[in-house]
Amino acid sequence: MRLRIEELTLVGTSRTVRFEPGMNAIVGAMSGGKTATVSCLRALLGADVKVVPELRGRTISGTVLIGERRFLIVRQLVTTTTAKVDIAEIGGEQELWRLPASELQAGYDQTFRNWWLDMLDLPAIRVPRAPTDDASPLVPVTISDYLMYCVLKQKEIDNSVFGTPDNNHKNIKRKYVFDILYGLYDPEAAGLREHLRKVTTELNALTADAATLERILENTTFASRAHLEVQRQQTEQQLAQARQTDLNLTQELTDTATVSLRTQVSEAEAELARISDASAAEAVSRSRLEELRDQLIAQSRRLTRALVAERLLNDFEFHTCPRCGAGVPDRGNENTCRLCLQTPPQRPAPSTLAAEQDRVIEQVTETEDLIKRSTSRLDELQAARSTQARRRTDLGEQLDRATATYLTDATERIRAVAAQQARLEEHLARLDDALALHERLQGQNERIAELEREQEDLNDRIAASRHSNTAVHERLNTLDAAFEATLRSFDAPRFDNQPGSRVNRETYMPVVDGRSFADLQSQGVEVLVNVAHVLAHQKVALDDEAIPLPNLLIIDGISSNVGHEGVDLERLRKMYATLLETATEHIDRLQIIVTDNDSPPIDGIHRALELSDTDRLVPAAPSSAEDSTHPAEGDEAAPENNVRDPS
Repeated sequence: MRLRIEELTLVGTSRTVRFEPGMNAIVGAMSGGKTATVSCLRALLGADVKVVPELRGRTISGTVLIGERRFLIVRQLVTTTTAKVDIAEIGGEQELWRLPASELQAGYDQTFRNWWLDMLDLPAIRVPRAPTDDASPLVPVTISDYLMYCVLKQKEIDNSVFGTPDNNHKNIKRKYVFDILYGLYDPEAAGLREHLRKVTTELNALTADAATLERILENTTFASRAHLEVQRQQTEQQLAQARQTDLNLTQELTDTATVSLRTQVSEAEAELARISDASAAEAVSRSRLEELRDQLIAQSRRLTRALVAERLLNDFEFHTCPRCGAGVPDRGNENTCRLCLQTPPQRPAPSTLAAEQDRVIEQVTETEDLIKRSTSRLDELQAARSTQARRRTDLGEQLDRATATYLTDATERIRAVAAQQARLEEHLARLDDALALHERLQGQNERIAELEREQEDLNDRIAASRHSNTAVHERLNTLDAAFEATLRSFDAPRFDNQPGSRVNRETYMPVVDGRSFADLQSQGVEVLVNVAHVLAHQKVALDDEAIPLPNLLIIDGISSNVGHEGVDLERLRKMYATLLETATEHIDRLQIIVTDNDSPPIDGIHRALELSDTDRLVPAAPSSAEDSTHPAEGDEAAPENNVRDPS
């Protein structure tokens, strides 16, 4: 994926750095801020913020080209994981984003770090923290991990490959990124590893639990399952005998007298419950009858008022105006009202109202009779309830006396049988618990055997998927060839014992003529090998679209420990020339940015930024006594295209 940085600005200052396609250089004194510039570029690309104190809290903005889309990114240089980053697309769809830096928050569907993965079409996957421990927690592969293959830091360039010696976690991520880039970590194998992780976690838990159960059982009298089965059968027989003895005592207790009394008590309680239910129902019925009577009486009163009004007001007519007192002349006809000249509404005949009133009065009388009968029935039920309650009390007292007389003689036998029964039941429960542990242990052993078979099968499938892809082996062979060719173009020192350079298939570390990176000894040689290594990855990715490595290479401190005289200077020139040739050949796809204390020893490289002890990355504020038309000394030394008027 094409990735190009076009511009970097320190917001609030006059510092703006413009980068060109192809190869760019940032040069200047040691304290000028070259490494700080690289840190700003990494922050712009989604990595964690790690900058010098002068830059902490400042804000950077930058324009980047991703594929065919161009974006403006504004980010504050703080370590807060939830600090917001603003992104705006320039042209195209003109999309806008405001995202937390690296920690997902409520209301956001992604982070700035994951936004970069989406834009670069890089897989967003989670991998075990420890590759050799399938039960280890999963951690995400972030944009910072992918940038290891795009940014060669000054602290690493002359002593390690992507920080391998002093950062085990980083070294693990380096290997995972290599697997992802070159197709060794395919989705199917990742799914198998995730399944293997779950199987291993369950297997370890079951194994530990089974071992604990075995230790518990070994130190008790329940270690033998066969002995437990025999004891359980014997205990069940003894318990059955004890229960039969208890049943016999109960039958003896329930002789004829007590049986009769118990039956009478039950009948009395049933009758008492029936009377209580009938009394409650009768009370509800009487209440409803009283409500009906009140409604009928109210209706009768309304009918009486209607009859009186009909008789007294039937022939009433206005002859004098009720408002002004003037006489009302004859008008209208016999079917209309003289006052309003409207037809009066039809009213029931007086005979009809009288008949309705008689019917209502009869209903009131009948309802009152029903209320009286209901009241009488309720009184009878209450009296019967009181009588039945006294009878139940008397029967209960008789039964207590009869039972107490018998229990006095059978108390000791009853206690002995009850104690024996309780003891046997407790022992049986203990035996059942012990047998349940044996059942659980047996089930765990069966599940452990099943998981072990599944674990073995998954390991075989993972190993087969790792070695079955011929395209992966071709990519790795191409990487070896690119590494060897690049190293020879640098004219790096070689060793005669095993000519040829390659990438170790187990560690993914560069090997030069049979010597590992840690055995090179010379820091200058390590610089050449490191640069050749990262450039080889870019060359392979440029020729193979299946490798999702972003086409951007940033090298900080490219001439560290290489030397600037004689043969060393010539090697430095060849290294620069190879980088420039590659960037020029792929000028529309690959951008290379290098930092160095001195100017590049060859021509044709764009100097994006020149720094010095007086003109550092963060420009000094101009003195208040100076006229704004006279630039500061450090600004005079800066190239014209490196400064942009903030207005």
